[in-house]
Amino acid sequence: MDIWERLRFARDKALDAERTERQRLADADTTALQDAASVRLATRQAVREALDDILDETSDPEQDAG
Repeated sequence: MDIWERLRFARDKALDAERTERQRLADADTTALQDAASVRLATRQAVREALDDILDETSDPEQDAG
């Protein structure tokens, strides 16, 4: 596996984690849970966007997985 494949793999994992955090945010029933999910979501987004920049590609967090 070359470096570009590894970066894409890492980006895809960050994208999956971002989708998970979006669901957690939607399911959160307290302000504390919403705040925690929002922070994690922002972190996952930043990682994915940085990897997109490195790869000079665009990933879509709204696109269905698979």
